Amino acid sequence: MMIVVVWRKYLLIPRLTLAALGAPRSQSRAWERYWGSVTRTGPGGDVLWEADEPAETELLAATLRRHADPSLPMVDLGCGSGRQAYALTGFASRVVGIDGSATAIARAAAAFGDVTFRVADLASPGLGERLHDELGDSNVHIRGVLHVLDDASRRTVAATVAALLGETGALYLSETNHTGDPLDYLLDQGARPTRLPPLVHRLISAGVRAPRRFGPEEVAECFPGDAWQLVEQGATEVYGVPLEPGGPVQRIPAWYAVVRTRPRRR
Repeated sequence: MMIVVVWRKYLLIPRLTLAALGAPRSQSRAWERYWGSVTRTGPGGDVLWEADEPAETELLAATLRRHADPSLPMVDLGCGSGRQAYALTGFASRVVGIDGSATAIARAAAAFGDVTFRVADLASPGLGERLHDELGDSNVHIRGVLHVLDDASRRTVAATVAALLGETGALYLSETNHTGDPLDYLLDQGARPTRLPPLVHRLISAGVRAPRRFGPEEVAECFPGDAWQLVEQGATEVYGVPLEPGGPVQRIPAWYAVVRTRPRRR
């Protein structure tokens, strides 16, 4: 029985290969293709991670109140359609949403006029310094971004965050922390050898990289203790829209953390 369970996930590979035929390898092009295919956002929409569940928002708000200065600007890295960036206006008077997809940013800017949105590659060297020159020390929010980046891009994003935080900002991150590899994750999201749920198929056919786990070990790798202060972390859940019409909201194992840069020695 164990052998059957272990091998079951590998039966997904032909279906995933077929779904991804013609998809770009470049992740920037893949995300642009993905957002170009989206017609509806929010609960009941086309975007897997936009369930807008209160429990997730409540954890974010309570944690920010404990550890972040609300007088600082808030930068939402990987803001997508802008829904989370807009929610952050309840905490900070100035919110800036950054995403690499021009299509996502156009949608966000049209929907949420209280937020400033910019198109930028999150893994672009120097992005944090340029934003800090404009905004000064800022708080940063990241949700569901690091888990789809390779190790080199994670390090670059961490450097961007360090520049943005300066000496007084705080980073709140929340990432999926699914046990197992990306194939196990896809199984739990309803992928089968004969069929992919439409929300999952949309991502695969666009060429978007499957998530990897991001838990305490990955926090320590991205934000090592010689340069970062780990303020708080713990297990949580992120919520996804139902995989099928009328189905339950997804409850996905996740990990959250709050980090700051260590004061520089003078």
